[in-house]
Amino acid sequence: MPVNADIRRILTVAVLAAAALVATPAADAAGLPPNPAADPFYAQPSPFPDVAPGTVLDSRPITIRALTLPVPIRAWQVKYRSSDTRGGAIADVATIMQPVSSPGPKTLVSYQTAQDGLSLDCAPSYVLATGTALPAEELALMVPLLAAGHTVVTADYEGPRSEWTAGLNTAHGVIDGIRAAQSFAPAGLSGTATPTALMGYSGGALASQWANEVQPSYAPELKFAGVAAGGVPADIEYVARRIDGGVFAGIYIGAAVGLSRAFPEIDTATLLNARGKQAFEDVGKQCIAQFSVTQAFHRMSDYTTVPQLLDVPAVRNVIAQNVMGTRKPGSPTYFYQGIFDELALTPPVDALVKKYCAEGVTIQYRRIPVGDHVTVAVQGAPGALAYVHDRLAGKPAPSSC
Repeated sequence: MPVNADIRRILTVAVLAAAALVATPAADAAGLPPNPAADPFYAQPSPFPDVAPGTVLDSRPITIRALTLPVPIRAWQVKYRSSDTRGGAIADVATIMQPVSSPGPKTLVSYQTAQDGLSLDCAPSYVLATGTALPAEELALMVPLLAAGHTVVTADYEGPRSEWTAGLNTAHGVIDGIRAAQSFAPAGLSGTATPTALMGYSGGALASQWANEVQPSYAPELKFAGVAAGGVPADIEYVARRIDGGVFAGIYIGAAVGLSRAFPEIDTATLLNARGKQAFEDVGKQCIAQFSVTQAFHRMSDYTTVPQLLDVPAVRNVIAQNVMGTRKPGSPTYFYQGIFDELALTPPVDALVKKYCAEGVTIQYRRIPVGDHVTVAVQGAPGALAYVHDRLAGKPAPSSC
């Protein structure tokens, strides 16, 4: 997809903004927010109010930081009511960002970071406020959206228990974050009439596309202009079987921890041996930058009391509930995928695109012939930004079907 003049302009502004950050004096470390475990803002309400999903429960203005340096963006954290995997009420947190000056019509982009962690220390609301770790680096892709005049919301979509890869919990967190942003009065948006698009890569693509599949049933009052998703982990079982024991084995182990939190029928007390219980406890306190290193080249069978965890009936049932493609998405989608992606493997994405096309969904699919999972995130970003920009401008969505 060629990068049009608008996107070139936006990316230029982003580069200049990044250069300005380097010249900004360092923030006083004492001004950084406390860890979520010590921050009452993140606490679950007790008793929980009887309000609709997406209702804002609390809010506060915050400073966005990159490499601990303050960024000239107007921003708030909002705590809002969402629903967990089984529909129970939970409070999630999202970050709403706007350019300091944003004349004209207000549009919204729900940007899903690759949160990919098992602790609230990994949540975007915390790392964007401290600027110290992933997914704060993804601010580089949010800046062009803000420079184009869009409001950006990014949700802590894993929920208060960091249930990484749990599809319904994730989708609800994203969708209710959008509801919260659309209704948050200081943002000045137009409620459900706000033109809204979604964007994310890797773990962020998982969250974006799950929201796209769940929206028609969970939030029929919403309408998304489009979704841009790259490096999509479309079939978590397919990925798990192929990365087990390899350099990305920690991703499999981390995902198993996240799913076991959302689905107690994965009986870790009996399925894990002593070594596995310790590994799950350790990984359960970490972000992807940690467990992807400490758990590399480990095999799940070293941690379990069964030969193959993925063949246990209860586990197979959970996997079936967390594979994409069981619901028809509500919005047109742009997929971009490295054909040699060694983590979010390509065959399940090819199959998912074929299924969506057969169901009449408007899909544009770009297969990128060079690069790995990380470099394709960079290569595919201009096309994703252009797709989101065009959908919010009201241009018809193209199709590769």
